[in-house]
Amino acid sequence: MKSGKVSDTALRRSILKEVQKVNQGTLSPTVGGGATTVPNCHVSGGLARAGEEVAVFSAMQTVSGEGLLTAYLAAVRAANSLAAKGATLQSASIAITVPESMDERDLRKMHERYCDYLQQHNIKIVGGHTAVSAVVTEPVVSVQMMGVVNAPRANDGQGERAEIEKSDAFLGLDIVMTKTCGLGGTALLAGHFTDELATRYPRRFIERAAEFLVDTEKNEEGYLAMADGAVYVHAAAEGGVFGALWELAEYAECGLEIELPAIPILQETVEICEYFDVNPYQLRTEGVFLILTEHGGRLCEALEEKGIPAAVIGKTVPGLDRAVRNGEEVRYLEPNRVEEYERVMVAKRASK
Repeated sequence: MKSGKVSDTALRRSILKEVQKVNQGTLSPTVGGGATTVPNCHVSGGLARAGEEVAVFSAMQTVSGEGLLTAYLAAVRAANSLAAKGATLQSASIAITVPESMDERDLRKMHERYCDYLQQHNIKIVGGHTAVSAVVTEPVVSVQMMGVVNAPRANDGQGERAEIEKSDAFLGLDIVMTKTCGLGGTALLAGHFTDELATRYPRRFIERAAEFLVDTEKNEEGYLAMADGAVYVHAAAEGGVFGALWELAEYAECGLEIELPAIPILQETVEICEYFDVNPYQLRTEGVFLILTEHGGRLCEALEEKGIPAAVIGKTVPGLDRAVRNGEEVRYLEPNRVEEYERVMVAKRASK
């Protein structure tokens, strides 16, 4: 495709056609429209939905270089960020920039995957922009998503309680982790390098790891945790579990005591990380949530009853040390500088 805005014909054929399927007759973006209304929300002394007072949250995520999965992954990350606030997903807009080497067929497939995800989760599309650029070599996609929470609660972790005095609000809490570390990165590495990995491991073993991608979409624990009275919920992604723990501690302005053996990890992740010589705890981990709560054991039981794996992996403590213990060995978390998944992908591209 040529640099510049995608042609009106291609836009209607490959983008807007799918948008109309998702929105099912409600107002949709159009060629030249510029902006459109947000469904189910209006201003009346505050944003309201169906006559109720609500808090509105917005999340934006950008993903690049994931081919036909790029838009889908950006949407999953944005949705998980909102689920961590307990927000009901409402609408999404997207900005797509693709290289000249990408043909319209692949653009359509990438957008279809994005739209399929939104349709499954009843998220309306309220805007978008699609362009071709000579200066990018891989698709770059930003998704902005909006969600609402009925009647803001004092214990939501983002309200007044957290802001008045963080050092007190977040101390002595259990840290609950859902699912398993390296979830998204394991799935993507297995999907990208199935044939290569199959030279060492059984093909079904690798294919099963690639299927973990579906689990990254599941974000019910965000809502369940907020309903259970969690103080704060964080959606993990880049930087893996260690990166997410650092971000959590930075937000809470506190120290951490983490038990490494308590962090759940699957054998598929162990094997794939060993093959690529990467740290599984620093491997991107979409779909995983870290939850601060006063009742970690109780929350884990509630999540397990819903089929969501969860474990208490540590506590918040005074100070700023973020300690990770493995028996007698202790290491301290640092600001995340290594994205293991990206390191593998860069090395693979350089070797071609």
